[in-house]
Amino acid sequence: MNQSIRSSVPEVGAAAIPLSRLPVLDSLRGLAALGILWRNIFVFGMPAVAFALPEEWGLETARNIATWLFVVIFVDGTMRGLFSMLFGASAVLIAAKYAASMEGMRGADLYFRRLLWLIAFGLIHGYLLLWPHDVLYVYGVLGLFLFAFRNLSGGRLLLIALVLFSISSVKDGTGWSLAESTLNALDKMRVAEVADLRAQEAEAGADAAPGEGGASAGLTDAEVEREMLAELERYALVEISERLAPYPVLLRTTALQTYEEQTTLFFADHILDIGAMMFFGMALLRLGAFGAGWPLRWHLALALGGLGLGTVLGLMIHGAATLEGWEGWSLGEADAYFYNLRRLSFCLGLVGLLTLAVRLDFARWLTVALAAVGRMALTTYVMQTAVCLLLFYGMGFALFGSLEHHELLLIGFAINAAQIVFAVMWLRRWRQGPLEWLLRRLVEGRAPVAGTG
Repeated sequence: MNQSIRSSVPEVGAAAIPLSRLPVLDSLRGLAALGILWRNIFVFGMPAVAFALPEEWGLETARNIATWLFVVIFVDGTMRGLFSMLFGASAVLIAAKYAASMEGMRGADLYFRRLLWLIAFGLIHGYLLLWPHDVLYVYGVLGLFLFAFRNLSGGRLLLIALVLFSISSVKDGTGWSLAESTLNALDKMRVAEVADLRAQEAEAGADAAPGEGGASAGLTDAEVEREMLAELERYALVEISERLAPYPVLLRTTALQTYEEQTTLFFADHILDIGAMMFFGMALLRLGAFGAGWPLRWHLALALGGLGLGTVLGLMIHGAATLEGWEGWSLGEADAYFYNLRRLSFCLGLVGLLTLAVRLDFARWLTVALAAVGRMALTTYVMQTAVCLLLFYGMGFALFGSLEHHELLLIGFAINAAQIVFAVMWLRRWRQGPLEWLLRRLVEGRAPVAGTG
């Protein structure tokens, strides 16, 4: 699986950048492209409030809670972070390859043209394919700015990543509590409403004249819980109604979400969140973390340390609020400060683990399959949206809101299996996926050159 570095361009203060394909990057990109569906399938398949309440949604409570814990501990934010890291690393590689093969400004022209077309793909994906949480638009916009940092050393890129990462973590930590938002969804708002209602009843009771019946006794805790669940059910029913509507109606409702994601949330969240991970990816590439430049023990330490720390933090954030006996490990209101650290730890752990697998030629069948998906990650990502629209929305089989957590995850795994088979079979005949070919054709104005991948 190892590939020699056939040619490279010099870099100031860091390792040379390889111009041949890196199998580790392909395998990691394939894992991220498949794994991102393990979270997105719940956005496609059930109301947001239902995902946050696995013990209330469906009959298989134990399986649903286990599924929810797997997703929120190991997947949520991790695959998006890994995807972002790899995009940052790929941005450096693409810029270097264009610079080495083109004269004058031609290389920069192709680099920026590629990103502009990626933005266009993101607009189509977000608005016409009804996926408000599209990352292509965000990657395209942020990628325009990465060009200015392409020649920085690994140390400087790492410093930028840590600064953005720290700011993002502080912002998240001071803004909201992750455990409360994921477990209880709208509970805070509902509790405040009930408290206001009780205060109004108490005030009315104090003002009431004797013999007029007085105030009501107020709501018991059980009644408060029932009211909150009833309110959440109403929210769920509204979302189900929206998702099962005809395509023209869906186009209008999701357009508002897509616009918010690509404007307000882009500035409020994505620049820091995704930007930090992109710089981490650029730094890791410059530092040689994706190849044989590091000793094996470094990659082993990265794998064990990253996956271990991520698991512990995930259990402290989510397990403490769900698993019996873990209450004493809760981080309380500080949980959101560690959300980014959890996902970064998993990302680094996966980088170390898959790099070891590729270098040691271990589980070759798996790394080869992941690499095939990684070589056509754009096609894989958009294909997931098309399949899920057909399965869950009103213009297809209309399964939205009808399945439990564990059932949706199994469907996600089944889609993944089909995509692996599709990628392997496709690449036996062609060198690129269909959308990768289209993007290259749009950028370079010609069909892909044989052998360039």
